[in-house]
Amino acid sequence: MSMRYKSNENDHNTQELIIRYEKMLNGTSHFFFDSHEFEEIADHYIDKGLLGEAMSSMDIAFKQYPFSANFLIKKAQILTLLERLEEAGNALEIAETLEPSNADLYIAKGSILSKERKHQRALKYFHKAKRLSEEPLDCYPFIAFEYQCLGMFQEAIKYLSNFLKVEPKDDISLFNIAYCFDRAECYSDAIDFFTLQSNRAPYCELTWYHLGLFYNKVNQHEKAIWAIDYALLIDDCFTAGYHEKARSLTQLNKYEEAIQTYLLTFAFEEATGYTYLKIGLAYKELKQYKQAIRYLTKACHEDPQLSEAWLEIGLCFNASSNHQEALININKALALNPEDTEYIHIQTRTLYKLGLLAEADFGYQKLIELNYIHPSIWMEYAELLYKIGERNEAIHTLKQGLIHHVNDTELLLNLSAYLYLDNQLPLSSKYMKKTKHLNSNIIELVSKYLPYLKNDIIFQQLIKQA
Repeated sequence: MSMRYKSNENDHNTQELIIRYEKMLNGTSHFFFDSHEFEEIADHYIDKGLLGEAMSSMDIAFKQYPFSANFLIKKAQILTLLERLEEAGNALEIAETLEPSNADLYIAKGSILSKERKHQRALKYFHKAKRLSEEPLDCYPFIAFEYQCLGMFQEAIKYLSNFLKVEPKDDISLFNIAYCFDRAECYSDAIDFFTLQSNRAPYCELTWYHLGLFYNKVNQHEKAIWAIDYALLIDDCFTAGYHEKARSLTQLNKYEEAIQTYLLTFAFEEATGYTYLKIGLAYKELKQYKQAIRYLTKACHEDPQLSEAWLEIGLCFNASSNHQEALININKALALNPEDTEYIHIQTRTLYKLGLLAEADFGYQKLIELNYIHPSIWMEYAELLYKIGERNEAIHTLKQGLIHHVNDTELLLNLSAYLYLDNQLPLSSKYMKKTKHLNSNIIELVSKYLPYLKNDIIFQQLIKQA
């Protein structure tokens, strides 16, 4: 019935049939083909992506069987795949005069409407096909897909789950139901469903893979690895499984194992910039910066447009205190993503570390203009301003930050400290009291943000009196 949702059908040896058919086309022989053989010929060409040949076979079939609607319907399906929707509709009008109760007719009509994004109307035809069909279950994936397009994910799940009870290994339906569970954020329901599916089809690697994905969604990474290992036992060439397992291992801080798992994928697929990036990030987490840079550089070689890889090389050089080399790579990342505020922030901090204060000043102003107003921006910019002797501007900047983050203890503490350094003791005391009210562990904050005041006796007294 459907070209899109065929599953668990018996494989036929069609080679001899195709040879006979093509001999007839070449005029070397004449053969008779029954209607089922013609449909098999068309399906063969469709599977090969030879849609023109498939359509021609249906034209020949219709000449031999002018009262059969099936060939017109099949032709309409092919035309729909080719986006020739008006021609498909015309073929179906003729088919309807021949066999108005043919369920496949309404599947084909619904498919045209689906292509036109008229999903509510498409649903009416698919439901009608279900009522007319001898095998109504075959209509369920079509109905589910329309509900999915309409954002009615629970309805889609209902139809797909019923279909998968009978066809538990249907790849497309497994992907679609996983997508619906994800969009509906029904992660626990998804785990229950795929657990049940793993009992129905214990040798279906996609079921175990999706179970692993949803365990990762709920941060049960050990269980995710357990499920994905089953998928890899079934199919040891299943590269998506290795990638997801490596991601799970990364979440568990098992970076060495994650690296080895990523490396396994190279036996089954060409190395990609993305995979090299992930390996590089794992080495970065291990603080093995030379190895990290090596793999991140490979990522850039494979995909020069991968801005994240250039950025991460810069961060590795920053961590190794090679800020000049860091800036070169961060600039490359920023050239690819010029409006990315996170990139601009990292570039600005690097400029500051290199002592390029005027450039860093411009960077912080740009970030504020772009509304990138994380508390750290105000503190860093205030530090820069204070360093170049702009004390009042530094204090004003921290006050601006507090307009956006009223009760941020780190901003309050920094403002108290700058006011203290500017001999504005009453105001400094006021902000210190507010800081202490919100966070009693002032000493730890001072050690982190104001180490130069840690042993200042008067400042310590200010903290005690707050």
